[in-house]
Amino acid sequence: MKKFFMLAVVAIIAMWSIEASAQNVAGVRSRLAVGANKVTIVEQSEAAAAVRAVEQRPKRTKVNGYTVLILSDNSRTARENAVKAKETFEENFPETKVEMYYESPSFYVTAGRYLTKEEAIIELWRFRSVFPKAITQNRELDITEFIINPEEEKEA
Repeated sequence: MKKFFMLAVVAIIAMWSIEASAQNVAGVRSRLAVGANKVTIVEQSEAAAAVRAVEQRPKRTKVNGYTVLILSDNSRTARENAVKAKETFEENFPETKVEMYYESPSFYVTAGRYLTKEEAIIELWRFRSVFPKAITQNRELDITEFIINPEEEKEA
């Protein structure tokens, strides 16, 4: 299921990149100006300006996703509790990425990176066998975390 999900993410990203290249006016114009049946494109100035504005926008590097919050603690022993929770999680679920971080005034331990809430909930129920107070949380995630490296795929 995990491989299927990653394959779907790669397919979506590939479609976005194909759409982006297909919408590039210069690329379309050069493809249509070749061959026996050449096509000449005449653009309205407002349309050309709008297309240039869209093409110059920064590329999206973040995506709204979900993680599972294992621990949130702001007590005096918060750091120790977070380290213990992270170690316990790594022992019980070694295949899932876990992260410990501090945002004043609390320490947090989160696990997994999911694009859909359904995926996060499925994993949440698995994690609750060890962490009964775990919850899902919305989080802005780096899109590169969902891109499959071909070398990693061969090892799996």
